[in-house]
Amino acid sequence: MHTCLTLSNVSRQRHVEHAISDLIAALDAYCDAIESCSVTVTGPSGEGEARCWRVDLQLRVFDEIVRATTRLPEGEDSAQSLSRVLADVYARATARLSHIAQEHQGCCAQCA
Repeated sequence: MHTCLTLSNVSRQRHVEHAISDLIAALDAYCDAIESCSVTVTGPSGEGEARCWRVDLQLRVFDEIVRATTRLPEGEDSAQSLSRVLADVYARATARLSHIAQEHQGCCAQCA
């Protein structure tokens, strides 16, 4: 799978890259028909409740595009809130992938 990662306003870049790598591996394990994956991570900025993580995910599978976006507050533990936003975007993407898998006779490991 071809992957593209864009980071914006992200400190501790290695930590974020590792977490995104885990997300991509989980998506690849879920559906081996994914051709490409683009992830954009925007780190928290601003003050107070405006400080949110945002993750935009775009997958290409069988000439279809799956998009999922999640935005969650940073919280007290930035790493933990990043994990929550990644888990949410994974859940959104796999829900959409399961519909595509049904159309393509169970291309996803979870759907076969």
